[in-house]
Amino acid sequence: MDTQSQQRSVSSSIEDNGDVRSEFLRNKAIVNAIGNGVPVAEAARRHGVTRQWAHELKRRYEKEGEPGLLPRSRRAHRIANRTDKRLAERIVAIRRDLESRGLDAGPESIAARLEREGVDPPANSTIHRILKDAGLVRPEPRKRPRSSYTRFEAALPNETWQSDFTHWPLGDGTDALVVSWLDDHSRFLLYSHAYATVTMRTIEDSFRKACSVYGIPASTPADNGSVYTTRLRSADPGPFERLLALMGVRRKNGRPYHPQTQGKIERWHRTLKQWLAVRPLAADLDGLNRQLDEFRHEYNEERPHRALKRRTPKEAYEALGKAGPDPELAAREQARRDEEERQAGERNDAGRKKPRRRGPAPVSGRTEPVRVDVTVPARRHKTDRRGCVTQENVAGRRRTVNIGRENAGRIVELGITHGVITVTDTDTGEILAEQILDATRDYQRRSPMPGVNDAPGHM
Repeated sequence: MDTQSQQRSVSSSIEDNGDVRSEFLRNKAIVNAIGNGVPVAEAARRHGVTRQWAHELKRRYEKEGEPGLLPRSRRAHRIANRTDKRLAERIVAIRRDLESRGLDAGPESIAARLEREGVDPPANSTIHRILKDAGLVRPEPRKRPRSSYTRFEAALPNETWQSDFTHWPLGDGTDALVVSWLDDHSRFLLYSHAYATVTMRTIEDSFRKACSVYGIPASTPADNGSVYTTRLRSADPGPFERLLALMGVRRKNGRPYHPQTQGKIERWHRTLKQWLAVRPLAADLDGLNRQLDEFRHEYNEERPHRALKRRTPKEAYEALGKAGPDPELAAREQARRDEEERQAGERNDAGRKKPRRRGPAPVSGRTEPVRVDVTVPARRHKTDRRGCVTQENVAGRRRTVNIGRENAGRIVELGITHGVITVTDTDTGEILAEQILDATRDYQRRSPMPGVNDAPGHM
């Protein structure tokens, strides 16, 4: 290359970059000083560089001319641990496949899939970088770091079962309630089923079914919903709480408005909804329950879990022996029940007769009430111990509506629309009574709703 070509090449390289220009001029001054007879060590000292670097500049200038004085890239010629291109493509493919199936698709999940394929996965940070370079990572700058979490995990399977229910829409426009039981130690899904309504009796039945398959747990933490506990509204335990005590299961309840106590079941709901969201809505409860059975198999037996060191929940659940209930707690509850029965028998033997109650009118003697067009806005009430709700100024008079002794103590809303009385549980939304107002009577006889289960006896 001739001198003019070298000068044009150097000019184009330093034209728009001040740092490159400054370093080039310094290097040129060092070479010029050496060319004018200044010793190499002295030229290096004057310009603040090492003697070795001054010798290197002199060698480059003699070989390449002025282009040899331009700064060169410090980039490594070869990266020994660079991720193979085919492995990077496989990581991206796994990510897209997991997302299309509604499954967790983070670096840990991808690494677990690679291990099951017999491939040694790169670090999670490397997988994250590959996904980020492919444009598959959504930035979350405000997300709380995992290092700040306070974690708890039961030491053995069946030591603690978490439970809760969540809503999911159906294709017909109605809402289903999915009740689930989850083992705290292994995240193993013990039970998951969809219902139209959920009461304490529903929770009790689901617990019995889970116990019949997997044994009785040592404890059950749950939230403070009225279908799990009555502790926030009554000193007397409900039927489900009595059942737990009789089985020797310790009942635990989290702090109100603190769902983190049941964090694993809450996280399970997110995983479930993420999976359901990529599938068509089920037409009815039967269709949704078929989907739940399908995902239960996927979740328990095929999907490796990050918190379980990439094992499946089933593998973790079966790896250790199971904890069991407390026999002393069960014995105390049985003794308490026996004492209640004994005291009741003594009262009867002492001649204490129960007050005679007038039975309901025979069906043949009942007549359909005349419907009147009366509308009264809904109001909140607490059902008395007889299971009745009383409201003033209904069609000019005070009316008492019987919704059943098993609903005693519930907080309900009573409203009348065009002569039809509707009583609804404020906590669960369950309709407890729906009947025609009999304007000729103050006391409204109970008309049980066909096809609707009675509410729990404690409420």
